[in-house]
Amino acid sequence: MKRYSVEIVLGIVLVLVFLAVSAWQSSDTLSEAEVDRYIDIMEKTLPVDMKERNEFIARMRDWGKRDDGKPVYMLNLMRFFDEIEPVSGVPETLTPLEANEHYEDVMGARLIEFGSYPLFGGDTSGISEGQEKSNLVVYEPELDNWDRVLIVRYSGRRAFFDLVTDPEYLKVEPYKRAALKIVLAPVSRDIGIPDVRWIAGGIGLIIFLLVGWVRSARRAT
Repeated sequence: MKRYSVEIVLGIVLVLVFLAVSAWQSSDTLSEAEVDRYIDIMEKTLPVDMKERNEFIARMRDWGKRDDGKPVYMLNLMRFFDEIEPVSGVPETLTPLEANEHYEDVMGARLIEFGSYPLFGGDTSGISEGQEKSNLVVYEPELDNWDRVLIVRYSGRRAFFDLVTDPEYLKVEPYKRAALKIVLAPVSRDIGIPDVRWIAGGIGLIIFLLVGWVRSARRAT
């Protein structure tokens, strides 16, 4: 038994880590009563000067009551204002980029606590030198000139409700509002393929370890 004590301890530790990560990434389906409770909090705490505040709350209510318990992939399409918008609590000396950076710095750490994390984020590359155009296909102004794209994975709709009712979010939300216009579209996952270089590397590592284990076992016999 002592001969395998290291392996046993390691196995127990790895199982506990797996269970902890699984719990962190789990999300129960919201009940209607829970959605109503979140909506009540939003009605009391969301800034009154938030544009289309009532429509946002109404859409959140409908979305929450259709919860399927599955993870959510939130698409963020951002278009920065030319100058910072006057929003209470946001210094007008900041640029829109600086205001959004402050928001993302603060909320990046908070996302982890809610079992969420960004899968991808980056600035648009533009079409040609010196132009802001970002869309190759559609040319309507409202569908062009995006500055930044972010995809965030939430363990479920509950995690997103927890985020938008979080006191820390409510403190920094004005920075986002003052910095940019945004499309916030929840997406369900149908297809997801990791970088094939990681797949090839993982397969190679498994083969390497397996060959080493087999050769070591043969030497021991």
